[in-house]
Amino acid sequence: MYATEVHQPRTLTADLSLEAFGVMTARRGSEPVHLGPPRHRAVLGLLMLRLGQVVRVDQLVDELWGDKPPRRPHATLQTYMSHLRRALTSGHGKDAGVAPLHYRAPGYVLALDPQAIDVCRFDEMVSRGQQHAAEGRFGEAREALDSALHLWRADPFLDLTSYEPLAEESARLQHLRTAAVTIRAEALLALGDARTTVESLRREVIRFPSDERIVAALMTGLYRLGQQTEALRLYERTRTQLSEELGVAPGDDLRRVHLAILRHELGGAAPAGQRAEVRARPDREPRSEESRPPADAVHGRAADPATTGTGPGGHTGARPVDDAAGSGRTPAHASPLPLFEGREHALASLRRSITAALEGSGHLTAVVGQAGVGKTELLAQATAHAAGWVAGTRVVRVSCRTAEGMPACWVWQQALRMLGGPDALPGDNAPRLCPDPTVTTLSDSPEGADADRREQTQQRFLAHDALSETILRHADDAPLLLVLENVHLADRPTLDVLALLSDGTQGRAVSVVISVRESGVGAGAEPDGPLQELLADSRTDVVHLDDLSEEQVQTLLAAQGGPGPATPVVRGLYERSGGNPYLLGQLLAHAGGARSLHAARAARQVLTEIPTGVSSMLRRRLAGLAPEVLRVLRGCAVLGTEADLTLLTTVLGDTTPGVRAVEEALRTGLLRRDHDHARTLVFRYGLVRDVLLAEMSDQERSDLHAWAVDVLGRQADGHPAAASRLAHHAWQASLTLPPDQVLPYLVRAGEQAALESRYDRAQTWFRRAHALLTSGPSASGAAAQALQLRKRILQIATVTRGYGDREVVAESQRVLSMSPAAVQEPALVFSQCIAQLVTGHREESARRAHQLRVMAQNGDAPEARLHERLAHGILHLPDRTAEALAALTEAEQTAGNLSAARLRQLAHHTQHDPRFLAMNHRTLALSLLGAQDDALALAQELLALTGCEGTPVDRASAHYSHALVAALAEDADATASSAAEGLRIADAHGLLHWAALLKVCRGWAQHRLGTPGALDALKAAVTDLSVRHLRIRLPLHLGLLAHAQYDAGAVEAARATLRRAAREIRAAGEDAYLSPDLPFNRLPRLQPPLPPRGCSDPTEHLAGLPRRSGH
Repeated sequence: MYATEVHQPRTLTADLSLEAFGVMTARRGSEPVHLGPPRHRAVLGLLMLRLGQVVRVDQLVDELWGDKPPRRPHATLQTYMSHLRRALTSGHGKDAGVAPLHYRAPGYVLALDPQAIDVCRFDEMVSRGQQHAAEGRFGEAREALDSALHLWRADPFLDLTSYEPLAEESARLQHLRTAAVTIRAEALLALGDARTTVESLRREVIRFPSDERIVAALMTGLYRLGQQTEALRLYERTRTQLSEELGVAPGDDLRRVHLAILRHELGGAAPAGQRAEVRARPDREPRSEESRPPADAVHGRAADPATTGTGPGGHTGARPVDDAAGSGRTPAHASPLPLFEGREHALASLRRSITAALEGSGHLTAVVGQAGVGKTELLAQATAHAAGWVAGTRVVRVSCRTAEGMPACWVWQQALRMLGGPDALPGDNAPRLCPDPTVTTLSDSPEGADADRREQTQQRFLAHDALSETILRHADDAPLLLVLENVHLADRPTLDVLALLSDGTQGRAVSVVISVRESGVGAGAEPDGPLQELLADSRTDVVHLDDLSEEQVQTLLAAQGGPGPATPVVRGLYERSGGNPYLLGQLLAHAGGARSLHAARAARQVLTEIPTGVSSMLRRRLAGLAPEVLRVLRGCAVLGTEADLTLLTTVLGDTTPGVRAVEEALRTGLLRRDHDHARTLVFRYGLVRDVLLAEMSDQERSDLHAWAVDVLGRQADGHPAAASRLAHHAWQASLTLPPDQVLPYLVRAGEQAALESRYDRAQTWFRRAHALLTSGPSASGAAAQALQLRKRILQIATVTRGYGDREVVAESQRVLSMSPAAVQEPALVFSQCIAQLVTGHREESARRAHQLRVMAQNGDAPEARLHERLAHGILHLPDRTAEALAALTEAEQTAGNLSAARLRQLAHHTQHDPRFLAMNHRTLALSLLGAQDDALALAQELLALTGCEGTPVDRASAHYSHALVAALAEDADATASSAAEGLRIADAHGLLHWAALLKVCRGWAQHRLGTPGALDALKAAVTDLSVRHLRIRLPLHLGLLAHAQYDAGAVEAARATLRRAAREIRAAGEDAYLSPDLPFNRLPRLQPPLPPRGCSDPTEHLAGLPRRSGH
């Protein structure tokens, strides 16, 4: 990304810089450059993505307007370019510099030094940090990554994410930032700085709860600080999150860190992944340095294409090698193959075994692994430079196969032809050397028949021995490396010859290497007796090739497509492929390659779709299984990514046959027992589960899900932890179970998710319940149930999206239209009152507040009085502040008198404890009345209370209140700290409107603290409030913006902002916002927008008030 071409204009604008973090901006020196409206900035951003490269006009038009271009798009684009050229060119007339933006057929090019662009510098410094870390230079890695992360002041292209290429680049950079954070943490751990690691990762692990590298690093840091219990709790939370949200189990690396903590084995090194396991027999003496393969063999460098050749039928034969290979020097062009990630240990082991055999050690080497694991590639790599290890080595590669009419020992005849040409084995001798064991001629008498059998057996043995010797004699002239692939397909005579050949290699310069497939995906017949005996022989070196680990998959993706995609994408790829290189390659090819994974469409493809080739292969494999084994696999597929053995056998019926069928299913290699829980079964490859589910009919799946509901329901016995699983199975069983049985599971799961503050999940379950209820014939009580579900949907949407959201407003109208009586419920009327106030409809809000007052006067329910006092206090806080403070204090006292159960019930529906809601607004009332110390003290108390007892909404709103009153007291440090923590909470739980409010406070604080680009981020945050229709406290937010603009020297902009605030104040009569205690009302040289009531001189209340310093 951002690569530049070599041809650049002779003169560039040396003092010009571009900033893409936050709102897209340009600067000449320290002065901002006006780029124009968003579409102008989008053009510049699109050219920045291809820095130094010509971008076609048609491509720019398509990316800017999609399928809705203007009438004359090329002319419009030319106008944009003209404006940008003028803006970006320094000087005028003869003094004008060369524009960095110019036309070069057939498009436009941006020619600028990458160091002048913040995202390019970020990219470069992260890459430098990664390199330093890989080389073990952790101090330098930390410095580079600190510099990179310091540039990140806001999400890149913040105002341009509606343009797909810029949105994708923003996503890529965010993934890169996560990688930088993780590598920095691991560098800190390697430097022994666990405390800084923990401090920096606590925020990150909330933001990215599924990123296991971050979790592992944080667990390691906590353990080294003596906080083992917290580290273990973090693991359990992560495991639950992964299981319930993504349907996957923790990866190998995270499980290893967890186990190391349990065993107190976590040493001083940073957590690291492990390479693929190689189980070679350690029964030989170590060889001398002279006998070892050259350096390039040990380190797994790629084969030089010039060193290998292909014989008849695609078999590789010997070819001369260059001096570099023969001397142990690596050719300059050799480089690691990306698809060979994680095989270095296996490669070195295999090459050592081959070298020893070529020196006469007399043993067989077997590469064993499942289909698609990379056995062929490993053999190609290991044998590529064989002639350089032992001079003159000949390499012959043949492959066993099954085909109609193929004679016995055919693979050996192929090998002899490659060794000696067409005359090596005359056709007349072939039947004699390799007699067909199925053809026998026996005497009529029993004694004669036995004698004939013995004679024929002896003839076969002698023929096999002669064939073996024929092959071995070829090693008398030059060392011989004989490679037989797919030996699991070999016939019995071929295996007999192989055994004799293995026996005869002792003392001869012969290395025989075979590849054998284990049972599992794509497996054919099980290996027979002779092959098992060969593998078990003490003279056989077995190199076991395993699937790739998740870390190796991530490294492979980074090698092929740049900095890795999002952790869920990597995890999904790993789970679906099981780390099998063949399956992984098929998934990547289906999505268009590793580079495409940053695009949402490609990510969806690799996580949901099944490549055609994989589907066909797995269907053939499944078709060959016994019905009872297939039933076990289908049952596991329906139960999810993890299947409890007890639940599975119960669902399948008869326990004893069920257990036997499970054992048979395990032997297929498609299933395995979970590493941590022996009674839990998981699919070795997630794609197997996907194919099984796709092959079943809707009714078959539904029936199995219904059985799971029945069994799991009896086992769970109402336990909350099972609510989500039961709801999933019930929803999937909707073709089998009647709606009245499914509905309670969905509602219970929704309520449980809301209780756990998993609002998106709660919304999903409630919506499904409502859809199920309203899709069939109306039953008794269905209308009332539908209304209650609508209310819950509205409540959850209000919590996450805010009162001003269009969806929330529409849902509110639907609820009211469904039940006019609902307007008599105090909680719902209060919600309507606040919704109208938040969106700027003050008169309608006052009408709702009056309605609450009538309810409170006509009834004796404390809830009605509570809601009336809250509404009165919040409504009149900016105009009758002292009266509002008294009402809020009374509301807090009323709430304190309610029972704990009733408080929980109120908070459960709104996610706001009424006590904390009242305290929240009391803090601002105290601040507006000039009692800053009391306001800050109350805000601190609120933070402590909500931290112990509050919901995420309570905590986020408490941090907003604290940040706001701290900003009004000009305490930038406290504002920044509280806003950052509030944003962390809001982002973690999807509280969009609280995040929008907190960004205003954060922007003001960051500007006061000197953070580059903070003023632009603050402007964007205030603009976002208007988009979201969040008009409550708008004059305060505008005042903070004006204060920051004034600080930046933009006096006229500050004046315009205060005039806008004045219009808002005048329209709503919110005179408290004109208090001289507020910092933006005391700015020198700025007339106040409106004098307080009762003040005849518009500047009188500013006299003698000094300007405070917020730094």
